[in-house]
Amino acid sequence: MSDQLDLLLSPIRTVRRRLDAGELSPVELTRAALDRIEAVNPHLGAFTHVAAEQALASAQASERRLARGEGLGPLDGIPVGVKDLVATEGMPLEAGSDVLAGHVADRDAAAVTSLRRAGAVILGKVSLDEFALTTVGPARNPLDDDLMAGGSSGGSAVAVAAGMCFAAIGTDTGGSVRVPAECCAVTGLKPTQGLLPTEGVIPLAPSLDHVGTLARTVDDTALFLEALLPARPVGLDVTGGGEAARRSRIGIPADLTGYDPDVQARFLAAIDRASSQGAAITRVELPDLQVLKGAHWAILAAEIADYHLARFGPDEKRYGQPMLDAIAAGAAVSVAEYLDAQETRGALRRQVDGLFADVDILALPTMVIDPPRYGQASVRVAGVDDDPTAAMVRGTSLFNHTGHPALSVPPATSPRDRPAGIQLVAPHLAERRLLTVAHLFES
Repeated sequence: MSDQLDLLLSPIRTVRRRLDAGELSPVELTRAALDRIEAVNPHLGAFTHVAAEQALASAQASERRLARGEGLGPLDGIPVGVKDLVATEGMPLEAGSDVLAGHVADRDAAAVTSLRRAGAVILGKVSLDEFALTTVGPARNPLDDDLMAGGSSGGSAVAVAAGMCFAAIGTDTGGSVRVPAECCAVTGLKPTQGLLPTEGVIPLAPSLDHVGTLARTVDDTALFLEALLPARPVGLDVTGGGEAARRSRIGIPADLTGYDPDVQARFLAAIDRASSQGAAITRVELPDLQVLKGAHWAILAAEIADYHLARFGPDEKRYGQPMLDAIAAGAAVSVAEYLDAQETRGALRRQVDGLFADVDILALPTMVIDPPRYGQASVRVAGVDDDPTAAMVRGTSLFNHTGHPALSVPPATSPRDRPAGIQLVAPHLAERRLLTVAHLFES
């Protein structure tokens, strides 16, 4: 079992070499992943649907391609998961909600089409908070099941961290990829808004939604992202960019007083390490997160209400309480309030754009607090009690509004078996730069 787990926790490039050399078959790899799911998923709750027959058929097709020397690229034969908000033909599409219980997708989302084109083996659907609203997550944290695994893409992060798959699709509307990435000590990427199409994804708030990725390493993230891009190849290999990363100008928050002291200490240790390798560190003024908070909720709630009231009606009672509250709040947002929030959003984007005149990358803690305990009803942030979801996305939601690519990576200065994350942010469409610098923090 330990040899099998070592295999499942290996970097994708390592597994790719073994597959291409014929030392390992896609079917053997897929069976190992399915065995792992059978062993640990009943406790962790990452997968809500396992498509074993379809996965093995896909692995057999990959095996035939590789035998003919016609492999489709780095992901051919690699087992992956898909968040159950993303349509996958013939598999459930329930969005973690009783409202859609029993619903099965009749087509693939654009991201799943890309996965199939790349030869990836889709193992099944992974769990999420209802309609991707909160970050509490139904899945259990494989590092410490007393702690939240985060959400809403918690199932994706848990599946990757526990070795059930090598990568997984997530979605991110306020931090739903980056938050569980920190909680589970994996790498979570929210690309530039629109880089990965949201076609076939059930929306939470369409103007904020992003399709993103969860993987164990930065290099795995680069391989997975390239496979998901509608137009390929673009050559996202970031393993050779160390010198450029070491010359990077990194902007960090001028004021860290709103962050938990332990979070601050871990962040500054990672920044010191980057500085010791040659990176130039500059203090920058980030937008006021209190201004952001009001705009975020107005846009989020209004767009949730618009979607759900139009499709399921005001009398639908099968939602959980957080969704019922959000729909009610969104219905009360006036047009003027919504437009004001969108205007604030534009100003925030211009402010963040302006920061990149002086720095190459922004770096800040992924979350302002450590992961809360599982079932914890409130958290304390800067001496004030707050809702766990609101606190967990406080440092991430800004970049859903601005659309900049943002990534959470567990830094080398923190133990890999405990939750930690540094959030890195780059200019629009600068994913290569983002991943290269992230590789520096990770390596």
